[in-house]
Amino acid sequence: MDTKVEDEEDWASLSDIARLRGITPQAVWKRVRSFELRGQLPTRRRGRAKLIHLPSFDALAAATHDPAQELRNRNVRRRARSPTSLPIESPPEPSKFNDAAAREKNAKAELAEIQLAQKRGELVPVREIEAATIEAGTKITQRLNAMKAQTGRLYAAAKGGEEALHIELLALVDATIAAIGEEMMQLAANGNVADEATKTH
Repeated sequence: MDTKVEDEEDWASLSDIARLRGITPQAVWKRVRSFELRGQLPTRRRGRAKLIHLPSFDALAAATHDPAQELRNRNVRRRARSPTSLPIESPPEPSKFNDAAAREKNAKAELAEIQLAQKRGELVPVREIEAATIEAGTKITQRLNAMKAQTGRLYAAAKGGEEALHIELLALVDATIAAIGEEMMQLAANGNVADEATKTH
C-alpha cells in the first residue's frame, strides 16, 4: 500500500474521531486541547479543518485513561445502538446520580478551560470581532477612496510615458499600503489598551 495513502488515513478531524471512538465532540476537543498545550499531539490544517494524528491521539488517550470519561463513553455508545439490537447480557446501568455527577464534573472542567482561554486572550466575543471588522473595513475603504484623489498625479505622470506612470503608480500603492498598515496597528494598539483597562476594573 502507498505510504502516502497510509499517512493520510492517520489524520482525522475532531468530528471524525468522535464518531469513530463513540464519544462526544466536546470530549475529543477537551483531550486534544490538553495534549496540544503539553506539546504532545501533532496536528495540521486541511483548508479550514483541523486534523489530528489519530495514532498519537489514541496512544495519549490510553496513557491518560479517565474512568469517569470511560463511563460516559460507554453511555454514548450504548445510546448510539438501535433499541432493537440490545445485547442479551448488558452490563449494569450506572445510577442516574453517578452519571449526572460525572456530566457535571466534565461540564465544570470544560467551562474552566473556556474561561482560562478567554483570560489568555485566545477567545474573543463575537460582538468585538464584528465591531473591529467594521472599523478596519472603514479605515481601508477611506484609504482606497483617497487614491481616487490622486488621478491628477497619475495623469501628469502618464505624460512622461509608461515607465513614469508605472513608478508613480507603485509609489501611490506603496504609500496607501503603508497608511493602511499604520491604521491597523493603531486599531490593534487601541484594542490592547481597552483590554488592559477592562482587566484593571
